[in-house]
Formats: sequence, C-alpha cells, structure tokens
Amino acid sequence: MNTPLSMIFKTWLTSLLAVCLMLPVWAHSRVGEITLVVGQFEVQRPAGPAHNLVKGDAILEGDVIKTTVNGHVHIRFIDGGLISVRPNSVFTIHEFRFNPTQPSTSVVRLSLDRGEVRSISGQATQEAKDRFRLNTPLVAIGVKGTDFTTQATQSATRVTVNQGAIVMAPFDQTCRAEALGVCTGARAKDLTADMVGMALVYRSGAADPSLQLISGQKEPGKISQLDRQMRDNTERAVTPRNVPDTLLPETRLVWGRWAQVPAPGDALTLSFRQALQGNEVTVGDGYYFLFREPNVLNQLPSLDSQVGFKLQAASAQYRNPANEIVAAQVNGGTFSVDFAQRSFSTQLQVQANGIATQNLHYSGKVDVQTGIFISPAALGQGNLAGAMSLNGRQAGYFFSNPVGLGSVSGATLWGR
Repeated sequence: MNTPLSMIFKTWLTSLLAVCLMLPVWAHSRVGEITLVVGQFEVQRPAGPAHNLVKGDAILEGDVIKTTVNGHVHIRFIDGGLISVRPNSVFTIHEFRFNPTQPSTSVVRLSLDRGEVRSISGQATQEAKDRFRLNTPLVAIGVKGTDFTTQATQSATRVTVNQGAIVMAPFDQTCRAEALGVCTGARAKDLTADMVGMALVYRSGAADPSLQLISGQKEPGKISQLDRQMRDNTERAVTPRNVPDTLLPETRLVWGRWAQVPAPGDALTLSFRQALQGNEVTVGDGYYFLFREPNVLNQLPSLDSQVGFKLQAASAQYRNPANEIVAAQVNGGTFSVDFAQRSFSTQLQVQANGIATQNLHYSGKVDVQTGIFISPAALGQGNLAGAMSLNGRQAGYFFSNPVGLGSVSGATLWGR
C-alpha cells in the first residue's frame, strides 16, 4: 500500500522538528556583531575558509579573529559586552551562551593566543562570573565584573584594569585551561582598578604573577579614541592612516647607569636597579644602559614613512687629556628615521670647557625586528648605538667621539 506523499512529508517534518529541539540553540549561533573595522583582519570559522567581514556582519560562536599589524576590530556581543581586538592579535570565541531569562546560567569562554584585547563585561559575564574565562597561552583570567586589557605572547601575559577587578593564575594542577571561572589556588593573584598605575604580569617559568609599575602611565580613565568610541557607542569607520597614535601600545624608554654615583653632567639616568624595574636592557656601553618595557607588540615593521624626532633630554661628558671627566652640554641636534629604507641619521652639537663645539654626525641601519640601531665605529671617528620604542614614538642612543687626546660621550632621548 502506498503512503500518501503528504503523510511522508508530515513524518519527515516531525522528525526534523524533534531533532532541532534536541540541539542547543547556541550551536554556531550569532553571538555578536562587528561595530568597527580598522585596517585588515580575517575571521576563521570552524568549517570553511577565512572570511573578510565588515562592519555590521555577525560574529558566531567558534570564530577566530586574526588582525594584522594595522588591524583593529570592535565586537558588540548580544549581552551588551564589548571586545576591542587590537593589532597583531589572535582571539577566539570558544563558547558564548547567553540566557537572557536566566543570565546566571550563561557561559563565556574566550582565549587570546597572542596580541592584545580590551574587554568590557556584558550581562552574561556580570551575572555569571563563575562561568567566564579568558585564557592566554600561560594563564587563566577570571573577572569580578570589569573593564580590562590583556596582552599576551607565548612567553608572557600582562593585564591592566580600568574598572572592577580580575584574578590571574598560571595553569597547573589546580588551575585547568578547560575549567571556567576564577582559579583560587595559592598562585592566583588579584588586580583591581584601585591599584592605579599597576599591571599584573606573568612570565614563563616564574613562580607566580607579579605586580609591575606601568611605564608611561596615562592619567586614570583616559582611553584611546577608538576605545572611547567603543565605550560610548559612537563607532565610526576610519582608514588605517587615521588610526590615532594612542591606538599603539604604551611604551617608554628609560636610561639607567651602572655606576652608583652619576657622572658629571648626568641628570638623565636612574640607578640600574631602578631602571630595571619592570624593564629590559636594549643597548649599553658599560655606564649608560637603555631600558624598554618588554613584551610590547612591535609596530615598527608596519611603518613606512620618514619621521623626524625632537631632542627631549641628554647627558654628556668630556674626558680631557689628563683623563679627568667633566660635564659637557648637548646644545641641540636632529634625529630622523626612514622606516621605508630602515635607516637613520642624527647630528649633535656638544660643548665643554677646553674644547670647541663638536658637531657630531652618525648614520646607519635600523633593525625593525628589535628596534635597535647602530652606527659602526670608523677609524678616527666615534660610535653610536640606540633603540626605539616599539610603537615608533621614542628613541634613545649613547654616543662616543674622539676629540684630540680626549673624547666626548653621552646619551640622548628623542620623541615625536
């Protein structure tokens, strides 16, 4: 006996409906939308090729957002939460299950493999703090309802807090990457917005996360133009060339000295121990050492313009023929970098008692992978070595140049 076609269709539809009712409503569902795009990025989905999305396109659970050196993406989630994915980042939305009728049952699981993100909690995170997790390659980050920024590499993680508080803990037997919520083991450390000027940092191999002073800290509450747009819901499209300088990572160069007592004319340096606090050495000559904040995203390879810098500070000494060191003065100079050619040139006027004003000239190549630049010593001429901040906004170098039977030397700091 033949079954009527309508009965077959009805049976099939009933079965399909039953299957659909068994599936979670959030499976690969829309969890947010893109509200701002700057530069280049792509979204990798669990199945299929990478997508080049634009403002207004949907973000799905499982999406992996990958930004380039000039890419910047804002996402508004369905619970009102906000994420700013900054340049050179890989950010994954593993789970985002928001239940508007029972927010406390929501689940948010995110990860930052590398780069930098700023997160402002939505209702899911605020109501289900024990069911939120942001992982980096080294640590778990739980929240207490907050606005925070995370930077991550394979060897370090750094978090700063604008509002609220976070808890950071390295992965171990008591803090599992696959778990949710705040890790509460002995290695877990808190950072609150009340701890102004501090970051919580964990480096591979360290026992526990530690607090670190933030170099170049801005006044509390001041945020970049793009992040202010994100917070105030006033996003607008801008081109990569219009990205404000404040989008680039904060960084500051600091001069330290190895000697306990400053040399004559040195009002530039801190003690080596002070300068080392939260920083790492780039170049040095035995007296002067230039320090820079570690683990900051490197913007130098993406720069291609010719830039002039202004002299911000300097220190100089003259070693006379009697081997006595006296103070010298840097009366002015120029410093320019051609990022397209990976080269630099600089000129200084240095004066001291007993010698005429010295007009010093140096040039050489810039290594954009490290930010270090060197002018090799030539016969009868001086030498120079320095480094740039990795956002290209500041530079410093030490120099030494023969003058008759003596020499002049010193260190400089330049800014844009």
